Amino acid sequence: MKRLENVDILPMAAVALMVVLMMMIIAPMTMTHTNTPVEVPRAHTAETKTEENFTITYTIDQSLFINDQPISWEDFEKVVQQAVDKDPYQLIVIRADRNVLHKNVLEILAKVKQAGAKRIACATKKSKE
Repeated sequence: MKRLENVDILPMAAVALMVVLMMMIIAPMTMTHTNTPVEVPRAHTAETKTEENFTITYTIDQSLFINDQPISWEDFEKVVQQAVDKDPYQLIVIRADRNVLHKNVLEILAKVKQAGAKRIACATKKSKE
C-alpha cells in the first residue's frame, strides 16, 4: 500500500483568514449609503450600527435620494410604501443636511410614518466634546 503524504493546511488556513479579514473591513463600507454629500447635524448620542437599511437623504438644494439614487417628490411616497410593505421592521435612516428647514424633514418623517415604518432613525455625527 502506498503511503499518503501529509498535506500542509497552514497556508490554506492563512489565506482563508485573510479573506475573512478583508470581508470584515470592506463590508461596513459597502453597506452604508453615504455617497451623497450631506452635512448632518452633530449630537452626543451618535452611534453606528452596520446593517442593511433604507437611507433617505435630503440635501441643502432640496434634492431627495433613496440609497444614494435621486428620486422625485412625486415618486417618494410610492417607493417608501413599497419598501415598508416588503419589511416594516427595516431600519429607515433619514440623512438631512443640518441647514435645511426642519419643516421639510418633519414632512419626510411624517410620510415614512404614514407608510407604516416601525424603525426610523435620523443620522448624526458624534459631537466633539
